[in-house]
Amino acid sequence: MLDNTQSFSRPQEVVPIAAQVAKRIGDARPPSTVSIYRWCRLFLNNSEDLMSLAPRTANCGRHQGRIAPEVLDLFYGTVDGFYLTRARLSKRDAHAELVDRITEENRLRPLDAKLRAVSYSCFCRLINRLLDPFILKARRFGEKYAHRYFRTRRNGPIALFPLERVEIDHTRLDIIVVHPITKQPLKRPTCTIALDRRTRMVCGIYIDLEPPSTIAVLMCLRQAVTSKQSILDSLPNGNLFTWPVEGQFRLLCMDNGPEFHGNAHKQFCSDMHADMQYCPPGKPWYKASVERFLGTLNLRLIHRLPGTTWSNTVERGDYPSEKLAHLTLHELRQLVYRWVVTEYHNTRHSELGETPLECWTRLVAEHPIPPLPSGLTLEAETGLTFERVISNGRIGTKGLVYHHPYLIHLQARLPAKQKIMLRIDPEDITQAYIYDPINKALIRLECLTQGLEPDTSWLDFQRDRKGRIAQSDTVEGSAPDTNTVRQEKAKLRREVHQLHQDAEHNLTQRTRKRTKSKKRDLTGSCQKPHRSTTSSSAYPEESLGDDWFIDRPPATEEAP
Repeated sequence: MLDNTQSFSRPQEVVPIAAQVAKRIGDARPPSTVSIYRWCRLFLNNSEDLMSLAPRTANCGRHQGRIAPEVLDLFYGTVDGFYLTRARLSKRDAHAELVDRITEENRLRPLDAKLRAVSYSCFCRLINRLLDPFILKARRFGEKYAHRYFRTRRNGPIALFPLERVEIDHTRLDIIVVHPITKQPLKRPTCTIALDRRTRMVCGIYIDLEPPSTIAVLMCLRQAVTSKQSILDSLPNGNLFTWPVEGQFRLLCMDNGPEFHGNAHKQFCSDMHADMQYCPPGKPWYKASVERFLGTLNLRLIHRLPGTTWSNTVERGDYPSEKLAHLTLHELRQLVYRWVVTEYHNTRHSELGETPLECWTRLVAEHPIPPLPSGLTLEAETGLTFERVISNGRIGTKGLVYHHPYLIHLQARLPAKQKIMLRIDPEDITQAYIYDPINKALIRLECLTQGLEPDTSWLDFQRDRKGRIAQSDTVEGSAPDTNTVRQEKAKLRREVHQLHQDAEHNLTQRTRKRTKSKKRDLTGSCQKPHRSTTSSSAYPEESLGDDWFIDRPPATEEAP
């Protein structure tokens, strides 16, 4: 402005210059002529010093706080002893306590030195401005919770190629399934998922009504390393899609559930030459990929199906989940398979920048998946493991009996009572194997249990077995009352014991009679001595133990 005109006090000269400068710098609201005149005068009067034009808004307002130092002391004392505790009292309760303390303090002060109480909104502003958020969380919720709440969000563990890191976890699906025959609602099924960390491809899915178990882990791992062509063939238009995940994985990541600490899947990982990694307790972000997938499965598919229970009661509202339940367990499995193959694998992932299937195809071309170890029998390697003893050429457990002609020879060669490894296929319990510790080989056994059909699963067999036991207890007339059975057993036991006592008493009477008769014979025949050197005193009758009594310890006298 000063370079273009010296008459900065005249609006007719200042306005065109200000408009031109505002247009050049893009200022939609240029300053007024009065402000320009004031700036020019201030700049010239201060020897053209630019600092004279700097704003002085920091000097505005009061230089001292509106809250008295005594009130701040009461505030810190109230917050420290009343608000920052595990009781987690509300801000309104803490504010009421502060007001009470200020009131008590004012009773001891003169009229002209009364303290002014703070309002609730001012109290909340003081908490937000003066308290450290970490200390607030640590004092009210615990230090562990505070560290978890304020932790640094990073990418987590990194995998460089497919099947380098496989994460596995369980969840209860937000849906109620029905019985295939009666159509009565049952309960929410449990879903076990194995997910590839690098490509986000689903390796294996196992859905069942039973809670998380070793069988679910084994079935999911078996599906993860084998071909899914049979699943694709069972889906409508399954030949149009692909599920190429199979082969040997490098690392299995899991949490600390009891089903992950069994010997069965540990032996499977050992046979697969794969490592195992347990996440630290309370830190699910070490396997964040599978955790996120479980939420995506419920959100994108399960919550759209009839009979869903939603994520919580607030989302569920008045939705009648039990009345609208329509899907059986088999139908739910097929829908989940279809959703994974058609939608999830072909949807762009925000972190990958491509679909999981495209990422898998690209990386597998660069890093081929190693095949399964040679000689690996999946039915045996993924079987339930038991340590049992061979008896009479047979071996069994849990109501199942197996046989092989070689078992009788193996029993003779092994030390007595030595246990060997028995593996049963959970999907078909008619198939079982033992490990021969002498020849270092697996032997397939023949199932001798009657009434078993092929492809009978372990869970179905145990469920039917428990059902038969429960049914036999509930059917009227099938068995007497439990109390009656107990009384009759005790009665029979006492009668057997009494019979044995009567037999011993009769034997004692007969022995005494024979002894008395022998003594009479000896006293009556004094003229002829016995020619035999054997006498009754040399070989006394065998004692029946009637003269032996239990020595009871003397009663201890109590101190006076």
